[in-house]
Amino acid sequence: MYSTKQLLPVIRIIFGKIIPLLLMFTGACIICFGCRDLLRASQSRTWPTAQGIIQNSFMNRGSRGEYWAQVMYDFTVNAAAFNGNRVAFGDYGSSISSHAQDIVNRYPKGKAVTVYYDPKNPHVCLLEPGVKLQTWFLPGFGFIFLAISGLIAFFIQKGLRTLAAAEPDIQCDS
Repeated sequence: MYSTKQLLPVIRIIFGKIIPLLLMFTGACIICFGCRDLLRASQSRTWPTAQGIIQNSFMNRGSRGEYWAQVMYDFTVNAAAFNGNRVAFGDYGSSISSHAQDIVNRYPKGKAVTVYYDPKNPHVCLLEPGVKLQTWFLPGFGFIFLAISGLIAFFIQKGLRTLAAAEPDIQCDS
């Protein structure tokens, strides 16, 4: 038999510390990945360019009803062949098919394109350089996730303190 006073430290550790810290860590990771893409998007305006050719372009539909454009292209840098599939940083699936279809229409198979590539790593490449509105999605989502995680941690801690102060010593079977 355990009393709630005996179980309270375990509950406090799991729900008051571990879960909120995991949620906050997840939010911080999302922010880091989003900020990395923001930095790359900003830098991409000054990246060198190479001529490329669209090898394939089509629209995909995911299992949850989201649509995204698949644009695959080849290009050459210093006699080395590379391929890419990023149109712009922050391009993610959308529930609106017309967005993906517009991208596919802009980049039909066989079209000559200008490819922007990271001079340190040409595998990081794209067709539309610069920061776009969608580039802000991931860091924005991460900040919201982190803020909500912090509020959850605060209110859980507050609730656990209230519970500890008001809880009589009740016996539990286990």
